[in-house]
Amino acid sequence: MISFFDLSKRELTPFIDSLWYSSQNNVSLYIRGSSLQPMEPELGKPIDIDFLLFTYDEINKIKSIAFDISSYVNRVFPLIPHLDIKVINCRFKSPELLFNALLVKKTGRLLYGDELPYNAVTFMENHNEIISFTILEAESKLYSVIQTSDKKIQNKRVPHLSKSILRIAGLLRLKEGIYTRSPQDCTNILYKKYPNLIKHVAIIFNGFRYPFLTDELLASYFIVLNEIKQDMELE
Repeated sequence: MISFFDLSKRELTPFIDSLWYSSQNNVSLYIRGSSLQPMEPELGKPIDIDFLLFTYDEINKIKSIAFDISSYVNRVFPLIPHLDIKVINCRFKSPELLFNALLVKKTGRLLYGDELPYNAVTFMENHNEIISFTILEAESKLYSVIQTSDKKIQNKRVPHLSKSILRIAGLLRLKEGIYTRSPQDCTNILYKKYPNLIKHVAIIFNGFRYPFLTDELLASYFIVLNEIKQDMELE
């Protein structure tokens, strides 16, 4: 079956081209995420269309261009799902670069440029740095949710936060060459690794499916994150 991205490619191509040709120092442009999955009538449109641009250029300049492109498309074509364009600095091998390289290698499709040179061995050797980076990312999302008093905004961010915490579990076996991003698979990994936290993991999984922030869900975020962090410190 055809994916949503393939179905929308004709409309999106001018904007993809603008993004790619924004600099001669861009390395790779990938698309990844649910827009690549075969369309099912009961699932509807994806929430976002995720692009990752890897570049050697000045990062803030390219981010500004990407922001302008996504803002224009989201304003002029409201029926197209939100364009989420992430720009990654390739000037040095950072945990952020490695994590996003892992994402596109496992769940993405190259649109322009060269395949990134990282392989399974690279990800296995740097698994601690990658996991630590995702923990920091999840904590940042958690504090962003806490700091806003707008319940609508909080509830809108809850599914993304729940997924980001669950998906840390998908990296816990990366040193063995195993990786998954399925929220259900990640939940099962956490159940097995932390049987004492089954209740809290289940609450987070329900927060992914039914986005409503409660005190119980907030407490579960902190408990599960802290348990994973303590394990990382012991390695």
